[in-house]
Amino acid sequence: MLIELLAITLLRAQLAAAVGVLVVLALRVPVRRLVGSEAAYKLWRLAPAAALASVFPSLSDALGAGAAQQPPERLLAVAFLVVWLAGVVGLAGFIALSERAFRQRARAGLEGPAVMGVFCPRLVIPRDFAQRFTAAERELVLAHERAHMRRGDPRGNLIITACQALGWLNPVVHLGAAVARLDQEIACDGDVVALHPKARKRYAETLMKAHAFTAASPLACAFGRHPLLSRVRVIAGPAPVSSEGLTAAVTLGALTVMIVMGVWSLAPRGPAPPSTRIPGASARLFVDGVTPPPLNRSAEAR
Repeated sequence: MLIELLAITLLRAQLAAAVGVLVVLALRVPVRRLVGSEAAYKLWRLAPAAALASVFPSLSDALGAGAAQQPPERLLAVAFLVVWLAGVVGLAGFIALSERAFRQRARAGLEGPAVMGVFCPRLVIPRDFAQRFTAAERELVLAHERAHMRRGDPRGNLIITACQALGWLNPVVHLGAAVARLDQEIACDGDVVALHPKARKRYAETLMKAHAFTAASPLACAFGRHPLLSRVRVIAGPAPVSSEGLTAAVTLGALTVMIVMGVWSLAPRGPAPPSTRIPGASARLFVDGVTPPPLNRSAEAR
């Protein structure tokens, strides 16, 4: 029964994660316009929160409402878990090989500008950095990459990549991961523009110049890696209506509570727990309305 429960739990988590991603996709642009780009990026915490909420018993389980789900056949559940685990290991291995190739190219001066390293991030500069960019452009590029390091975005990329590996069979998760990395870059662009408010045009031109040079590692924060048009449009657009800070924290907190409560209340009832027999339990016989003493006298005496 444990294998069947694991399979059902995994399926519920995948469905809840997909719902969380779709909710964030619907909210990210309005939240960016009203609160700011950093709040829009932090919205992506809702997707794993929804997946975690689905693991716990739902409101239907607590009330005993509705029909209990029928667990899948044991052979089908085992096959599903084996395929899922093989996919997780395969994707994790592919990511590790991509990271190794990126580091080799970075040491040869063929990658960057980017930030490499999750726990000890460091700046990656191509060997033609001075020839490719002017002094003013180099200042903006370095400000962008330092903002990534200050914000801890490499650790965020590790979490996004882990969610992709765990949800490799869920296309909505991969879509959410791609858009989350875009929102990360847009939030970082917002930090740079806030520090250099008069350099919006130069910053957009620098992005266009660096756009052809992409990084192969999903863990790295690359300057010119993500969709150019979306980033330039946000840079040229108006500032958010309200400033980030307390408003962003309240917004994110309220949305997190809403999506967790939504998953908890709308999730269907899980499978019924298996019936168990307690060893040594006394048996009683009912004959003509008379209940005889327990058959297991020694167990009752103890």
